[in-house]
This record gives sequence, C-alpha cells and structure tokens, in this order.
Amino acid sequence: MILYHMSDTLCVGDVLKRDFKDNLSLAEPFVKALTVSEECFNSVFLSAKYLRASLKKFGLCDMQTDHIKWAAEGIFEYIRRAEFPKLPCRLTGSYFFDSIESCRELFEEDWGSASEEEHSKIRLFEVELDDSAPRKFDMRLFDEAYDLLWENENPAEIIPIARKYFSGEIVGTAEILSEAPARVIRDITDQLR
Repeated sequence: MILYHMSDTLCVGDVLKRDFKDNLSLAEPFVKALTVSEECFNSVFLSAKYLRASLKKFGLCDMQTDHIKWAAEGIFEYIRRAEFPKLPCRLTGSYFFDSIESCRELFEEDWGSASEEEHSKIRLFEVELDDSAPRKFDMRLFDEAYDLLWENENPAEIIPIARKYFSGEIVGTAEILSEAPARVIRDITDQLR
C-alpha cells in the first residue's frame, strides 16, 4: 500500500520499524503511574514538569522533554492497553496519510510558523506500507487532549478523548497508524509546499 509520511530523519531506502524513535520509553512511566492511581500519575507528571523547567533553564528543551506530550501519550497508551489492546500503539507505530493534501494540512499546522530553516528539515516521502488493513484515527483528538492537559493538568479529562480516538471517531483529518514495516521509496518534498 502506497502512503505518505513526513520526517526530518528518514532517507529513501530506509525502513520504518516499530518504535524506531524509542518514544515508548518516554511515555511508559506515565502509563505505569496511571496503572497504580491518578495520584501516582500526578506525582510523575509534576516531577516531569520540574525536570522540564530545570532543563529549560539551561536551554536543553525540545520535543523529547515535553512532559505534556509524553503524559498525554501515556494516558492514550493506558487506555489502548486496557480497552483496545488489539489496536496499534501510537508510540511504537508510524503515522501516514493517504493524500498529499492531508500532509500539507499537517505541515501547515505543525510547522506553519516555523523558520525556513526548520521547514527545510521536513521531508515528504512516498512509502510502501506492508499492512493490508492499517487503522485510521483522528489526529485532532490527540491535539485536543494535549491542549487540555496543558491548560488544566487533569488526566481525567483526557481519558474520554483517548476512548474516542481508539473507538475510531473521526471528525477532522484522519491519520493512518500502523506498526507494520514501511519502506521509503521516493522523496516528494517538492509537492509539500
């Protein structure tokens, strides 16, 4: 199946495999904490918030230190494991789109206000996914969960959103999620802008 994938690290010929960016390790403490209790989750969350503040003071922050992202991913993964265990994991899977227009929409949303230097790092690839039945989910639901967690720091508000996501409720742009290998076959970045 031919799909599209954006990346700042891949090259033609590369193969995307499960958890190729090792993101599960960043969310796993939140999953385990929520398994114990919401209070335990809050403790881990506040510890991560403090760590990010400390790293920021020394200019060491990036997406990998975004405690909101990894806490939200942890909540989503907790719900997936508990209620939707047969569905692919957001953290070990890869994301694809079935149209270039959807890629443009995501690019504008995520990097629209970024510098030209940052824009130039993002590549659009045509990939061949070895999955006959990948799943579609609404990427805006995760964005909504992230924003709510940022504003209110309340994991209980995120749980119903995670359920909607894994239930397959789609009202915005659908992202295709799969844990199957995908081979990068062509760089088509010129079609992104």
